[in-house]
Amino acid sequence: AHQVGFLGEGINDAPALKIAQVGLVVAEASDVAREASDIVLLEKSLSVIIDGIREGRVVFVNTLTYIKSTLASNLGNFYAVAVASLLIDFLPMLPLQILLLNLLSDFPMIAIATDRVDDRAIKTPKQYDIKEIALVATVLGLVSSLFDFIYFAYFKGQGPMGLQTNWFMGSIITELLFLFSIRTRGWSFKARRPSGTILGLTLTALIGTLILPLIPFMREVFKFSLPTKSDYIAVIVIAVLYFIVTEIVKKVYYRFTAKSEIAVRAVSKHHNS
Repeated sequence: AHQVGFLGEGINDAPALKIAQVGLVVAEASDVAREASDIVLLEKSLSVIIDGIREGRVVFVNTLTYIKSTLASNLGNFYAVAVASLLIDFLPMLPLQILLLNLLSDFPMIAIATDRVDDRAIKTPKQYDIKEIALVATVLGLVSSLFDFIYFAYFKGQGPMGLQTNWFMGSIITELLFLFSIRTRGWSFKARRPSGTILGLTLTALIGTLILPLIPFMREVFKFSLPTKSDYIAVIVIAVLYFIVTEIVKKVYYRFTAKSEIAVRAVSKHHNS
């Protein structure tokens, strides 16, 4: 369950460098040691190794954030569209609108690599847990589907264009908010502030989402209706409620799984003793 790293420089270190999962040598190491190693340190400082480990853990956490955010959002929309297709006699969102939705919601996602990660998240090494990723994505995806149905119920009376336009705006706003929730296991307001790039791209996507239906040319191309002031208020209020519920469900989920992990470790320790 552990990964072994070995730092050496001489010929006698070559076997250990070869066997270790990560072999490191300094630039002045022997040719044999360098051939057997995985990484050659160009700076004569052990802090390079520490910085490398930290950066690797940051990349790992941000990668998990991207995967969980994408999976949960896509699963939520999939469930919603599948069920809505059985209840209404028109498409809940047009294909061209879905493509635009993916473009705008992915704006902050392309900058996830620049995000600031909580120190607690990189305190210990992590490994990919496919079961955990799938489970949290499914749970939070169902929360997303629930609020999609709330959008459907609220805007269904406006007809196809009204529902499509308002659900389009609501879907993007909820996905933008979800990124700020899933980037930490704790409460979002207690987490480290997101990077300026993510905040800037999120704001750009938000403004674009709210303005596009107001532009006549865009309404014509994407078949939007003209939202009213009350439509905007309803879309934003539902999105904020979604964010609050997601935060609560996320917190309960991680607290429950943490207790389960502690219980499993206690049982395993008891059997081993």
